[in-house]
Amino acid sequence: MDDFTPDATPPRVPPVEPDLLGSAIFLFSEYLQRVADLEVPPDEEGEAEAEEEEEEASPIDMRELLDLFAEELGTSVPVTLNLYMRVTALYRLLAASPSLARMAASGEDGSGGLSEDALLAFSRLDLHVSRNDGGIVAEFDPRALRDALTSE
Repeated sequence: MDDFTPDATPPRVPPVEPDLLGSAIFLFSEYLQRVADLEVPPDEEGEAEAEEEEEEASPIDMRELLDLFAEELGTSVPVTLNLYMRVTALYRLLAASPSLARMAASGEDGSGGLSEDALLAFSRLDLHVSRNDGGIVAEFDPRALRDALTSE
């Protein structure tokens, strides 16, 4: 009954408070740093195999990240899922588009995190939910983000 089918209207992901999203982004960045610190560099013989595995496996453990958000932020299940979708969509978008990452960054050198405008945009913009080989994925529309960041 509640199955997601390609013909059905995708579920709407409601906006979140910018400060709450900012906190989730901070927790996510700490989580990614912990994951990176745990990874052991592959030896030269297994390097090709490790590169193939990296392409297939995501460093993000959904359950672990959802538990982290719920515990640290004290959010309900729907808000926790919303934050997870927004943060992971943000991560994928900015990793794939360096120009958008520069536009969204605060400070001239781009090293100061997200600007207030970018944080507001990421907390309010619609997420497009779709099904692909990897499951159900939520993504931001890069053009909508670019428009939000360039409009005043």
